[in-house]
Amino acid sequence: MRNSELAQVLRAANPWWSRRRRATWVLDDADLASRARHEWAPATAAARSRLAAVADRPRPGTVTLLVGMRGVGKTTAVKDVVAHLVADPATDPRRIVLFPVQLVDDAGAISTLRPTDLATALRTPTRTGAPACDGHRVLVVDEVGAVAGWPRMLADACRRGDQVLATTSVLDPADLAALTADVPAGALAVRHLQPASMSELLLAQPAGRTQDLRAEYLRHGGLPRAIAEHRDLGDVGDELVASLAAGLHVDVCRGEDGCPLDVLLSAVCATTDRFVEPEPLAQLLGLSTPQVGLLLSRLEQAHVLDPRRGLVDPLLHRLPSLLAPGRHTAPSTQHIATFSH
Repeated sequence: MRNSELAQVLRAANPWWSRRRRATWVLDDADLASRARHEWAPATAAARSRLAAVADRPRPGTVTLLVGMRGVGKTTAVKDVVAHLVADPATDPRRIVLFPVQLVDDAGAISTLRPTDLATALRTPTRTGAPACDGHRVLVVDEVGAVAGWPRMLADACRRGDQVLATTSVLDPADLAALTADVPAGALAVRHLQPASMSELLLAQPAGRTQDLRAEYLRHGGLPRAIAEHRDLGDVGDELVASLAAGLHVDVCRGEDGCPLDVLLSAVCATTDRFVEPEPLAQLLGLSTPQVGLLLSRLEQAHVLDPRRGLVDPLLHRLPSLLAPGRHTAPSTQHIATFSH
């Protein structure tokens, strides 16, 4: 991508650079508007508490990594931090740069910045459209795990004195180890966002009937927007299903056409017993055991799978039947209750 093209991406992603938009950009931001339409307040509060120290004031020379599966609210959480910082009169909004690593077109297809593009943008933001400013920057990198070599890029920015706040749905232990080794001691903080559990839903709705709440949870799961859409619309909407599937396809299948996500999730669901075993899954998918082992590793790194219990959220069990109802039947509520983490 040319620097001029990167500049267009950054200008669109950072409307607070404009004096006229500094106070109003939150009103028409797509992610914040989507949450406003269907918000699960306990999830918003939990995400804000995870990043309270980052939102309190700029912290130069640090890296905060926000980790969690697709749809759990990472992007809205970091935009809350940006909104808090920009609203502070003492903060120069030109210092805050949001880098959307993954771009979604009108058809819902996801494209990812090349490593060289992200490296250039982080190292020399003014060359790629960011306005000049005094002092160190706050670099907000959304879905950084999709870019090869990202630990070194974040560590370099940290050592230059910038503050980095990054999100990722995929976290390879080797990448985390590399980042930990490259940043100064004490400079790295890792925060996790997870789907709500059944017990958390019960605590949030103490007046509800336990059996009814359990039945609803086994249908919509614990992703914030899924909970809210089920409450507001009666079920999870098609837009959320499509967005979740597109993101998971990138995370797990690396966008490969020969890796149908619905078939993979359905096969995991069908073969899970006490543990997730590669052999029966390989037989069902017609793949070799090493190939299945790689897919299971990707599912785990994408925070979709707990090898000891199965898929981590009830909605993931239903996802194949929501994506392709003609090919897949939704599993029973008993199966979902048994094999959801």
